[in-house]
Amino acid sequence: MKRFATVAAVSLLLLAGTSPAAAQARPWIHVQVEEAQGAKVHVNLPLSLVEVALRAAPEPIFDQDNIRLGRNGRHLKVSEMRRLWEELKAAGETEFVSVRDEAAGETVTVSRTADLVHVRVEGAKKNEKVMVDVPVALVDALLAGEGDALDLRGAVSELSKRRGDIVRVQDDEDTVRIWIDEGS
Repeated sequence: MKRFATVAAVSLLLLAGTSPAAAQARPWIHVQVEEAQGAKVHVNLPLSLVEVALRAAPEPIFDQDNIRLGRNGRHLKVSEMRRLWEELKAAGETEFVSVRDEAAGETVTVSRTADLVHVRVEGAKKNEKVMVDVPVALVDALLAGEGDALDLRGAVSELSKRRGDIVRVQDDEDTVRIWIDEGS
């Protein structure tokens, strides 16, 4: 959770020079991180600011054609990610993964319905939940880049068409919520 708070704080710095009234009718992304024993951070940014920040980034977010996923120095190539995504899309509406750990009382599911991929994690306690809904069109836009590049601007553009929750993480003490709406 501490990492989320740091990202949110940096986002607040970016917000300092913007005028909220100037972009009321445009989509805004909101990040809310509340730790029971720590930071409570709320970030409200117009998506257009995110796009400008991507263009102004001093160095690439990704290392050549790799995305830093996994452990022990293992990386997933963008080309491999595209192949995986095409196979997942071709499978259509289905439940891809369902794991129930009886000992820990946790359930993880990954499924697709209509135009969304759903990731759900439910913990042993009733209010321990992670809910992520990823629009298929968003991943398509992200992977539409040339060669080994991701199209981050295309992904932000696609994201600007979405409204409502993107991510919710909740446990006994902490919550993270990311959503898009029309206001600041």
